Amino acid sequence: MVKNNKIYENEIVENKKMFYMVQDTPFNRKHNNFHVGDVFVTSAKANQKRFEYKKALFSLHKTKRQKKILFIEKLHEKIRKSINKNLPSRQKSIVVFETLQQCQALSQKWARFNIKPLFIYEVQLSGKLHKCSCTPDDAKENVSKQQHIDGITTYWKGEKDTGLFEWLFQGKVTILNNPL
Repeated sequence: MVKNNKIYENEIVENKKMFYMVQDTPFNRKHNNFHVGDVFVTSAKANQKRFEYKKALFSLHKTKRQKKILFIEKLHEKIRKSINKNLPSRQKSIVVFETLQQCQALSQKWARFNIKPLFIYEVQLSGKLHKCSCTPDDAKENVSKQQHIDGITTYWKGEKDTGLFEWLFQGKVTILNNPL
């Protein structure tokens, strides 16, 4: 699936300041109500993507959205492993951003899908960080499997020219403040 042999590495960070945006979902309302000074370690159990994936996986009558979640997350994992098995799994990571403005730009983009930020926190990170590309603004609903593969490959490589990047993080997170 990967056309070149370049290895994409994680960056190891210590006390790096970034921004963590919690999406407004029932899972996040219940589990991600942090306060200044709180510390947590990312894990599959504390991750929204993993929760949605498991819910879709065990649903007896899968909705169109659940089928899409399963397809996309399985494809992400397959491509991640084909590029470099040491890259962080999306299901065990949180997504962080370099600036508050990037969080706000992404939340405006997601508004068309009725997704809004529940909280945005400035955080201090110690652990593994990997740069990925965000989906372009003109992303289409119906794309072929090959288009998904190509898009996800460039996602992992952090190569898309969207001007907006997300970073997958695994490790220790300290909540510094809520800037909004």
